[in-house]
Amino acid sequence: MASTHISIGAASHFLNKNVLVGVAGYYFQQLTGDSGAGATLGNFEGRVVGIGPQIGFMFPVSEGYQGYLNLKAYKDFATENRPEGYTAWVTLGISPAAPSEARPKTSLLPRITK
Repeated sequence: MASTHISIGAASHFLNKNVLVGVAGYYFQQLTGDSGAGATLGNFEGRVVGIGPQIGFMFPVSEGYQGYLNLKAYKDFATENRPEGYTAWVTLGISPAAPSEARPKTSLLPRITK
């Protein structure tokens, strides 16, 4: 089994409270060579960098829950012992919804009026 290092990052901007656009990327580096019964091609280590656009959508699912759909696509480059091409990912998440209204701030100190 080979040891690997993977770094993933993204930067996005919300166009409104439900839609975001941005860029995403990753870096994959195999730190040790392949081993085991299937490693018939030898002890080579792979590397690849990918970067591309992403878009995300937040939407209501049901009372108290929200969904998040994210689409991102990567162009692979700087490859070594790995295939080079394009990769696309679709991610769907369901979570408790954020509070819809800000609660008024209350003070711990008594209010004094004259």
